[in-house]
Amino acid sequence: MRLAFLASVLLALPVLGFGQKRDGNYQAQNGTKAPWTVNSAHALVWGNAPYLPVGLAIDGSLDQLEAAKAAGVRDLLVDIPANGMSWDRVFKALNDSGMRFGIRLDSLAPMAKGFIVEPQSYRVSGVIGPRELDLEMPGAKSALVVTAVRRDGSIQSSVRVPVTNGRMKYLVKPLSELEHVVLIYPESISLEQVDYWEELDAHRDELLASLSRRPPGAGLRFLVNPLGKTMTLPGRDVHFVPSSPTFRKELRGALERKYKSIETAQRVWSMSYSGIESWDVLSRLVPLWYGSRGVGQLWDPETNKLYIVDQRKSTAWEDIAEVITSSGARRFQRLVSAIRSVADVPVIQEWQGWAAPYETPFPSVDGIGMRSVGVKPNEIIDSACRATSSISRWSTRGLLLATDIQLGGTAESEKQGLAVIDDLFQMGAKGAFVKTQSPTLMKLLAQESTKRAADPASAELKTEAVFYPENANNPATAQRLPGSRWWLPTPSDGNRLDLGSLFKGYRIKIGGLDQYALWAVRPARYRIRTNEGKNLRFQTLDGSDPKPVVGKGYVDVDFSDVPTVIIGATELPVPEICYIETITQFDILLREAELKSRDIIEERIFFKDGVQAFDRQPGSAFPLLRQMVQKVSVKMGPYTWVEAESAKEHNWSDIARIAGCSGEGSLVLRTPLGPPATGYVANYPLMVRSGSDQEVWIAAKIPVERRADVVVIVGGQPLRITSEPIGLYGNGFGWYKLGTTRLAGGQSSMRVEIAASNNQEIALDVILLTPRPFKPDATRVPDAYDYPQIQIPTKPKGKGKG
Repeated sequence: MRLAFLASVLLALPVLGFGQKRDGNYQAQNGTKAPWTVNSAHALVWGNAPYLPVGLAIDGSLDQLEAAKAAGVRDLLVDIPANGMSWDRVFKALNDSGMRFGIRLDSLAPMAKGFIVEPQSYRVSGVIGPRELDLEMPGAKSALVVTAVRRDGSIQSSVRVPVTNGRMKYLVKPLSELEHVVLIYPESISLEQVDYWEELDAHRDELLASLSRRPPGAGLRFLVNPLGKTMTLPGRDVHFVPSSPTFRKELRGALERKYKSIETAQRVWSMSYSGIESWDVLSRLVPLWYGSRGVGQLWDPETNKLYIVDQRKSTAWEDIAEVITSSGARRFQRLVSAIRSVADVPVIQEWQGWAAPYETPFPSVDGIGMRSVGVKPNEIIDSACRATSSISRWSTRGLLLATDIQLGGTAESEKQGLAVIDDLFQMGAKGAFVKTQSPTLMKLLAQESTKRAADPASAELKTEAVFYPENANNPATAQRLPGSRWWLPTPSDGNRLDLGSLFKGYRIKIGGLDQYALWAVRPARYRIRTNEGKNLRFQTLDGSDPKPVVGKGYVDVDFSDVPTVIIGATELPVPEICYIETITQFDILLREAELKSRDIIEERIFFKDGVQAFDRQPGSAFPLLRQMVQKVSVKMGPYTWVEAESAKEHNWSDIARIAGCSGEGSLVLRTPLGPPATGYVANYPLMVRSGSDQEVWIAAKIPVERRADVVVIVGGQPLRITSEPIGLYGNGFGWYKLGTTRLAGGQSSMRVEIAASNNQEIALDVILLTPRPFKPDATRVPDAYDYPQIQIPTKPKGKGKG
């Protein structure tokens, strides 16, 4: 009966393109019907009336339900498992109490089995002799262990090792005294990749049977997290290869359609002659590299044979990722459609990173669940703004509810509950659910719900969004703008601009074209140097008129301290005042370098080339000029600025390219393996230019739980993190002041140590020692000298250069 029912459900599913309908007609088991729709303002309209819930998130216990009822709360978000356990009891109590509710699946989502390819994380370096490995690998079945010479990456051995009771034991026996690296590729269950193949079918069948046999009743309004509970959702980067037979079949079909012949496929994958004659073999191969780490080999888990490839040219990862992404999108949509065929209510997914289920113009879910942490306005905005960003970029309507509001649990934070909800509604939420046991807050939530219901016009209030790339956090920041608009981060390509001290700005790619946003530290009318003046459009975020006047090689524009977006430029439009400031700064640096006999010949030549090219191509020449000022400032300043990725000696995971970081690079540590006896270490030589007291700073992304693990040893003095980061920038980076040290001028050393291992990532961007007080400004290098203040003209004069 169960299989027959499920088959009939799946056969009856409507044929929908990517982009689910945002309308429905929910029918309860008692025959009650309720038409619903999601409007363009992200609100649910139920039975022709706006539904703007303010209520509680509960775990499904009858005690919590009774407490909510006693406080007058009518709207609940109830956590329940997908298997239907306790559904009858919970739904009867909810409907008998006249509650309106959503259900959130809190059972674990089906996670994929396969092979973890993270050579930057699963590695043991510094092996120069026999070593017994005894590593914890919970959930793993086996692992491929590859021993390679560190110098050239040549493989000395590869062996499949069993994992017993969560532990892998293996004796490494290097064949020479050269330093070796041991790379480990576990066969395990992924913590990130949902099983969109066999296990998803079982999850879907179980959930549909529960919804059919234990119908929720007339009070149901929406369903949250159709997959169940996940630690994270898959995004753009794939570093896991599923072993599912269905996945392999789909990959085989995709490869056949794309390449037509096995010979062509192997050539594009940059494989040397392999003798492979079967699409089945090709579709089960696992790349053994990821980014710059790993070895240029493809592994066949069935035979344990390795095939040589040129990892720099191979498209193997691209093809695997494309099938995982397309398969996931297709099956996720089918799951949502199947749920709505049984219980036709909106299906929403809680925001968990820039993830595939909702990071598309036409998502298969009907909405997004917003997460909010803290009670301070900046905490609320920072934690919740990305959900608003995602749904604001949909090309279809979507429901936005605050489903996970974490106030902090203290009596003081509970008092701020209504203020938090009001902030979330201003950010576009059209419903909010708080987890609390405070009777006082529960009563306030009930009153707030009545207040919202009495104001149906608020369901039509739209949140207009202006986007900036997340890499450009600082100077850009999520905030409310004039006219009920919000400035929001996106994962779009782009970055902050180095314009000097007088202007801030960023570049963002929208629709395949670059846009530039600039704003002045001191509002005035400025001349913009560009050869594209007639093609440019200027839009201010505060709605003011920038009054552009185009001349030959320039545009005169009014700039305030609110960003002006410049559309139509193919290269950076340069404020002339920034060019003047850059010339002035380099002249001072050049004079000081000559007085102190410092070698800046290379920078001087490049700077001269940039000046000569500026009139012809200001947008291309100016970044070079700023780069030379930064480089010479590091050479001439009294401080010591060290790019963390410059470490010559380290055993961290990888040097990662991260836009938004200084030099767009960072030293990264992320590994579940136990630390070596020496811990994870990065060593740096220091050339200290001052014998006075030095403030020690690091710019890094460090999870709160891992800050105690970080030690910076400067000249033998250990320094630790004792405060919160300031000057936050990019995707989670910030500056930590570690303390003060005194070093004699000249050569010294510094060492960054991490004593413990953890799968949470630490990324180190910059280390700074400075005898002057330091005020972080994203990744901007401190000024080497106190430069004279540049005079801001009251009105640009003349034509052309000005």
